[in-house]
Amino acid sequence: MSIEQFGDLLNIMLVGISPLMLLPVAMLVRARLLAAATPFLGTILIGTAIYVFGALAVDVSAPNLSPWAIGLAALVAIGAGSAIWHLTAHKVSERLSRPLETGVRTIGRVTTALVILMALVQFCVVIMRYVFGINFIAMQESITYFHGAAFLLASGYALLTNDHVRVDILYSRASPQRRAVIDLFGTYLFLVPFCFITLWAAGPYVANAWSVREGSAEQSGIQGIFLLKSFIPIFGILLLGAGFVNARRAAGILTSPTTEEN
Repeated sequence: MSIEQFGDLLNIMLVGISPLMLLPVAMLVRARLLAAATPFLGTILIGTAIYVFGALAVDVSAPNLSPWAIGLAALVAIGAGSAIWHLTAHKVSERLSRPLETGVRTIGRVTTALVILMALVQFCVVIMRYVFGINFIAMQESITYFHGAAFLLASGYALLTNDHVRVDILYSRASPQRRAVIDLFGTYLFLVPFCFITLWAAGPYVANAWSVREGSAEQSGIQGIFLLKSFIPIFGILLLGAGFVNARRAAGILTSPTTEEN
């Protein structure tokens, strides 16, 4: 697969999943008809925003919104709207949220093994180098691989479990309802655009690394940089999944009966 084909495929996927990311927003709409139309209307707004950003950005070209991407997005939007009409947005979001949360949590737990391996390898490198005077470049580079993979794979889990670094003044003192509002706006104003731009820009970057099977500059190093770079799109997908789960939780808090009473 060429770099252009990979980029087009990634654009199709991004535009195609846009309607699903808007299911938590539909939970806030009381009119069932308008809620069912939310994925379709929201996809148009997201697609327009992506195209405008790409047209204005200096180092990023506008995405190729091919008929395949538009057609897939339309089918997904129709399917999501139909599911909302028959099951309500709350049930559809919950059914989609469960496997996403399970997947992100599972990958996050498995990633802990990489941290342990990284610590063990680092310990061995120090002992071998400063005690026995032995040095293996591949072992040293593997620490970078472990660290990069652990960071990229565990970010979604950290966001989901609220273990990420949060620098704020108001959030910790806010009520659950205000926290839900902050989480919802933060997800759609910052997290989702960041993930979309990351996946969008990572397509050619990763495809180019695979095309040349990019490896270490050192002859005895690890010839697998293209594999490490492949974690970048996985990172974006996991963050999107965690963001969807958090957005559904926030929308659930805002639409709960206790919230309405307050």
